[in-house]
Amino acid sequence: MSDGNSHFLAALGRIDGGHAIEVADEQLREVTNAVNRTGKKGTVTVTLEVSPNGETGFAVTAKVSAKAPQLQFGQSFFFMGRDGDLTRTAPDYVQQTLLKSET
Repeated sequence: MSDGNSHFLAALGRIDGGHAIEVADEQLREVTNAVNRTGKKGTVTVTLEVSPNGETGFAVTAKVSAKAPQLQFGQSFFFMGRDGDLTRTAPDYVQQTLLKSET
């Protein structure tokens, strides 16, 4: 069992002056908020690429990616207004036609 002094976390905290772990933390917050809003799952992935650097050294590069769940939006219906803007108010001729068909 770990005593909380993880080599992984220590190395991650030292990559790029701690910037990688700050980004991962920020992404985790964003994904958690999105999961809370949508009720769907999300992911945060931390990838460490380790390559040789000389005879006894290593170069370690971090990549942080996140996939937050997206809200699904419903469909709304609009009319084109006189200025070309979308509006929820039907043009006069449509309202008159609707009123005539109701009688």
